[in-house]
Amino acid sequence: MKCIWENRNDGGVVCVNCGHKKKKVSYRNCSLSKGLGDSVARFTSAIGIKPCGGCKSRQGTLNKKFATPAFKNARLIPTVELVHQAVRFCDQVPPEIDAVCAVPRSGMIPASVIAAHLHLPLYSIDKKRYVTNVGHGERMNATPEPSRFLFIDDTVASGAAMRQLQSFKGVTAAIYVNPRADTKPDLFGVELELPHLLQWNLFNSGYVSRMAFDMDGVLCHNMPMDKPLETAKPYNLPRRAELPAIITGRLEEDRAITETWLKRHGIRCKRLIMFSGSNSDRMKPRAISDYKAAEFTKLGLDWFVESCPIQSSEIAKVTGAWVICTENGEVY
Repeated sequence: MKCIWENRNDGGVVCVNCGHKKKKVSYRNCSLSKGLGDSVARFTSAIGIKPCGGCKSRQGTLNKKFATPAFKNARLIPTVELVHQAVRFCDQVPPEIDAVCAVPRSGMIPASVIAAHLHLPLYSIDKKRYVTNVGHGERMNATPEPSRFLFIDDTVASGAAMRQLQSFKGVTAAIYVNPRADTKPDLFGVELELPHLLQWNLFNSGYVSRMAFDMDGVLCHNMPMDKPLETAKPYNLPRRAELPAIITGRLEEDRAITETWLKRHGIRCKRLIMFSGSNSDRMKPRAISDYKAAEFTKLGLDWFVESCPIQSSEIAKVTGAWVICTENGEVY
């Protein structure tokens, strides 16, 4: 994720997450600090002090007590919440608005909800930056040309998309807005600190290059024990980039079935890591979470996406990584 800049008294800026200081705002990959515990761990490591057995536990305690804004506010937002917030946002739409235009592609979700809810024609911005009609609810009948557009996106992080909209005539809006964004829309629904972890976007975002993934409950729906693995239904499908790694609790003997399923659904990964023990071995307490934590540590990545809340908490404690849980949306 990017650094979250805040102005300093001396005229420079400082990242409120990792503490890095610069003379002016610029793009920089943040060091993903959860809190004071991570800062202490980096300092002690830099001066050559090796961590003891209880260091990870104390690091986690300090991170929770003195969390950075990024970690304190981090959560995975489900698509159904975006739809719910879009319906709530309808109360803010000015009465003179006679058309809704989406900022593609994610902006199509709230735009279609708002347009349908308020019975307004729906438009989108094409590659040539033309506003194009994509539906108006009048079947195939012609409708009058709109005079006042609502241009809406799902989120605003830095405000780059909002700046591009300044040449269009109308009201700009977004459902989620970073309170520290350089450019904000005219209207918004909810303030949301970075990082913006969005179910409809995360699995095809820039975060993927620094992530490892669980399989069941993340890429596919959890399967009942009595159902064959090849019948698993897709859940979150990363289609854009090759995944650094999938670390699954599935047994090594199920590799061929798993590889076939991934290929059928267009998911590419550099490493498919599977549990080498027996079925009875993986039933032991912490067996799977310890295995996933050990394998993840070898990869040198920043994020792990896990389906089980208990395993998410255990993996985060062992590795210190940011672990996103798809079941409850929490970040550990």
